[in-house]
Amino acid sequence: MPIQGPLTDEEIKELDQFLLDAEGIEESMDISTLDGFLTAIACGPKTIMPSEWMRWVWDMESGEDAPEFKDQAQAQRILALLMRHMNDIAQTLHQAPEQYEPLLMENPNSGDPIPILDEWCSGFMKGVELDSEGWLPVIVGKPDWMSTIMLYGTEEGWEALKKKNLSLEEHKTLADGLAGTVRKIHALWLEQRGKQIAEGTLPNVVRREPVRNPNKVGRNEPCPCGSGKKFKLCHGSVDRLH
Repeated sequence: MPIQGPLTDEEIKELDQFLLDAEGIEESMDISTLDGFLTAIACGPKTIMPSEWMRWVWDMESGEDAPEFKDQAQAQRILALLMRHMNDIAQTLHQAPEQYEPLLMENPNSGDPIPILDEWCSGFMKGVELDSEGWLPVIVGKPDWMSTIMLYGTEEGWEALKKKNLSLEEHKTLADGLAGTVRKIHALWLEQRGKQIAEGTLPNVVRREPVRNPNKVGRNEPCPCGSGKKFKLCHGSVDRLH
């Protein structure tokens, strides 16, 4: 019988390490980006099948590259971890939404950890882009719900962040509010899907190509700081804590 339930800390590290190191994928998601991405899919307005969303896990920019697994056992292992994490997010939001928490990276900051929101929010926005039209009622109709996610997960938001010059406490407050935002969004779409099912009007998934960012620095490209190291080993490297 397949293992069920949330991933352990060791399994999270295992999956994250695979996404960072696997051959054949240069623009794969890291574990926090993946968590945000799967959360958007799990709480979104339409069902998106793994055959559609998984290719963006391997190649966040174009959805074309795929990992080179060492053998069938490794392929089965990694795919099982992916699906368990997706199922855990979905089940938590359905059955115990008060227990949902985003998987954020943290900067140790000499014992006073600082949550890193960019990766998770960027992943969430990538999930939104898979059904951008379906998400319009929230993006346009409830902009306050999406304000933090768009602030940390879009290029326009990053520019706004530079001007805001948030304090550490303001930043932590925004991080603490992410779980509540996800719960509200999930509850909204859950209610809407229930009505559509009752009326027989539940729409099919519309396949859309997410917007690509040509200016993003790939994790295996030289770091822009000039250190000579790969980005993922320099400014693209942060401690990952569950």
